[in-house]
Amino acid sequence: MAGQGNRRGLTFPIFGFAMVLGVVATIVLVRNGRTADVEPETPAPALVAASGRQAHRDACGDCHVAYAPYFLPADSWRAMGDALPEHFGVRLHLPVTKQGLVLAWLRSNAADAGHSLMGAEVMARVAPTDRPLRVTATRWFRHRHLMISRSTWALPVVATPANCPACHHDAAQGIFDERSVHIPG
Repeated sequence: MAGQGNRRGLTFPIFGFAMVLGVVATIVLVRNGRTADVEPETPAPALVAASGRQAHRDACGDCHVAYAPYFLPADSWRAMGDALPEHFGVRLHLPVTKQGLVLAWLRSNAADAGHSLMGAEVMARVAPTDRPLRVTATRWFRHRHLMISRSTWALPVVATPANCPACHHDAAQGIFDERSVHIPG
């Protein structure tokens, strides 16, 4: 009987600890709005790394420059994805798998992902609570384009600050080097 008492004494605390740990983990996951399972629309990291960039160019580049992910923080890309299929007044029709791949690639390479100097520069001018939805609305963009006159923005060849290729001829390749800028007018 003494052996059974010890066995029960050891089993109960371990079982009780595991049960408490499970409850705490469930509470934490529910509070954070997450589940323990991987979301079905989130592609595998290897797939994101291998084909995310091209999927991004294909999905976004048909309508506008496929903005480099390091121009916005991950929360901004997430908010944009959460708003889909609405996208700045246009209704997008992307297959769910492609949408998931593009958004996963954007978030994993975002300004706050720590992969680029440009991203670090962008994040240096983003307040922790900011979640800009437009690259042109960021403090970084306004700072970098401060010297561009209103008359330049108004030129038909430029028309809008979002028309990066008007001055950055390598914008489609994600190159925004100051040495390759040609400001029209």
